[in-house]
Amino acid sequence: MTGSSQQGVFISYRRADAAPYARLLQIELTERIPDARVFIDLDSIEAGLDFAEIIREAVDSCGVLVALIGQQWATVTDEQGQRRLDDPDDFVRFEVHTALERGVRVIPVLVDGASPLRQQQLPSELHKLARLNAIELSYRRYQDDAKRLVELIQRVLAAAAGSDTIQVPPATQAGAPPDTAHTDVSRATRLLTDAEGIAQSITDEDAKASALIMVASALAATDPEHATRLFTEAERSARSVSDYWADDENAKASALIRVAEAQAATDPDGAARLVNDAERIACSVTDIQKSQSIGNVAAALAAIDPGRAERFADSFTDDGLRDVALMGAAPVLAATEPDRAERLAHSITDEDFRTEALGEVAAALAPTDPGRAERIAHSITKGEDSVEWALGEVAAALAATDPDRAEHLAHSLTHERRKDSALRGIAAALAATDPDRAEGLAHAITDRLDGMWAWTDVARALAATDPDRAERLAHSLANSYNTDVVLCAVAAALAPTDPDRAEGLARSILLEPWGSRVRSDVALAMAATKPDRAEHLAREISDEPVKVSTLCGIAAATAAPSPKHQMPDGPITRPQSSSVPAPLADGPTCPNRACTNYQAPLDGRQCPICYHYAVH
Repeated sequence: MTGSSQQGVFISYRRADAAPYARLLQIELTERIPDARVFIDLDSIEAGLDFAEIIREAVDSCGVLVALIGQQWATVTDEQGQRRLDDPDDFVRFEVHTALERGVRVIPVLVDGASPLRQQQLPSELHKLARLNAIELSYRRYQDDAKRLVELIQRVLAAAAGSDTIQVPPATQAGAPPDTAHTDVSRATRLLTDAEGIAQSITDEDAKASALIMVASALAATDPEHATRLFTEAERSARSVSDYWADDENAKASALIRVAEAQAATDPDGAARLVNDAERIACSVTDIQKSQSIGNVAAALAAIDPGRAERFADSFTDDGLRDVALMGAAPVLAATEPDRAERLAHSITDEDFRTEALGEVAAALAPTDPGRAERIAHSITKGEDSVEWALGEVAAALAATDPDRAEHLAHSLTHERRKDSALRGIAAALAATDPDRAEGLAHAITDRLDGMWAWTDVARALAATDPDRAERLAHSLANSYNTDVVLCAVAAALAPTDPDRAEGLARSILLEPWGSRVRSDVALAMAATKPDRAEHLAREISDEPVKVSTLCGIAAATAAPSPKHQMPDGPITRPQSSSVPAPLADGPTCPNRACTNYQAPLDGRQCPICYHYAVH
């Protein structure tokens, strides 16, 4: 070989079917074999250099080429519908052929159930690949499979180097001290620059607006002029939003509200202008089924000017639109003006809307005035089922202040679905202070979705005191989707105290959007003390808006504390991924586009992620 060293590892893969595994393997190798340079497509090649020549040089310097073979590896096509593998200039074909031609050890790795390759599938120059013994790398056995693969690579590299072992870095050994916390203005600047670049590249205008808002908010204290420009671009994207699932004007109004909320602290006049525009757009919506923006605007007005919120609702001559506005305003007013909130809720003409508004007002009042909350719930006239739904909302809200009364109220409900929903809310409220009681309540829940969220809250609380029990709880769930969701909560809870364990759990979750969200949670938790690892983990995130928010958060954690470079106080809010998880069941849907449950069925009235109320 022409290279002076054979301690490199070349990861060859197709982005269409093995990208997450390639990134995970890159991290594993970098941490466990720090002396081995890892080559992975464009990340290792500088701009302006000949791709083919660099690949040849990289392969020459490697002792191993790992060929990650997913189910589409041999069949994926280009824009003209031609199979990529039949193209002599296909980079994956070129990488593997170069390694085989030059005698580099090639390890075929079958990803997530991919079938072994057959010679008839391959161009003649790759026939040898079909004869090589392959190993498997699967989602279900990822930890064991990855360990076996890395150990094999270590042995191959050790043999190539003429030594018995390749040392594992001390940082990966048990009990190794964490990275020292430090401030790093250059890192913060670089991360925010990268975050802005990713935000600008997003093609979905709604997601782009959200990402630009995050970067602008992070820059507001240190570079207000730049932040203002980004807010302007976010506004431009918000005004360009279109939505296949909902009315375009409704989506634009919601996006403008988000920009206004973020801009209010630095430019109240500009925020007020956007709210006015959102109000005007919302008023132009005539289809009741697409009038969620009217409720959003009414809720925003109720928080700052209750009188204006009521006048806004009364400005509609259409009873349906007026009802939607009152539904948005009444729950917000319950905390400060309960009499007005109850009066507005009772004035709603549509019985379904009135029932929902009264239930929300009752839940808002439950912690401070449980007697009044129960009375409001019993005032619902639609039927016993609706009364029990409202009482379940009251029970869940009451759990934090009077758990005994809350549980008694929940068990008094005769409708099993309503009882399950109430028990879920009580378990969530008690999980941190009384996990044993919360686990008992979770066991009593019969509904699968309510049970999943109850177990999530319990596992999150247990992670602080008994992480082994928390993991066992997650793996005891029969549904693998539920297991991933619960493990996400455990990983996020462990990140501040046991980042190594949290990082391992995060990397075991490949199901999106959960994989992106938990990587973000863990990266942000370790940002202040382990910035290198936090950044590495953040760059694995596949959901671009989540990646932007995570980079902004790490920048905030690592920025210098001097006034000149001070980042905004408080956490940087991370909007939910725009990806939609697979539906769990039929039922009402979450209306919030920024939520991972957007248009996903909800068994309960309130989305457990973003707390918007379901649309039927």
